[in-house]
Amino acid sequence: MTTEFSMKIRELDVAGTNTYEIKTGKIPVIITSAHGIGQKKRSGWKFAERLTRGIAKYVAKKTDCYYLIKNQDTGADPNKDNDDEFKTILLDLIKKHHIKLAIDLHGAKKDWDFDVEIGTLGGESMDQKVLDKLIRSLEKNKIKKIAIDNPFKGGDITKTVREKAGINCVQLEVNQNYRSLIKTKEMKRLCRALIMFVGS
Repeated sequence: MTTEFSMKIRELDVAGTNTYEIKTGKIPVIITSAHGIGQKKRSGWKFAERLTRGIAKYVAKKTDCYYLIKNQDTGADPNKDNDDEFKTILLDLIKKHHIKLAIDLHGAKKDWDFDVEIGTLGGESMDQKVLDKLIRSLEKNKIKKIAIDNPFKGGDITKTVREKAGINCVQLEVNQNYRSLIKTKEMKRLCRALIMFVGS
């Protein structure tokens, strides 16, 4: 059943006219959504990771943290291609605004055996205390099926941020069951968990 909350997420998920959309804030955390739009690849068309853009914007606005959203296909995948404008912009934002944590938001298909999967490059991209806070925030909001570095350890965004900016960074894969306009309760729990984590 769709609700006012899910309609708000859908409204926020609409792509803007600029290739990249940036929101600055007061909390030194940035949420990214690089795959919220479809993308043409050599192997074929990669469909958008639905509602990741809307969730990122919602959480950022509720907490007054930063976000960086990709709205248009540029022919490059920020999470795979080394030379990519998205990551250049991200690193500039981190440096300019003294950002301490990056959350790279992604969407996973519903048949994966997790609700949320946390990619930390095998423990390299996030300090244990910060990881524990994230897990507690998820569990407090009844998200219990949490995987860590299995099957996704984190892509080039996580790797680049950790290596070049030296801050905590995590790739967050969100199961489609928590990115559904129909499963409002699940999506609301996810957003509450992220708001709790960002604000802690």
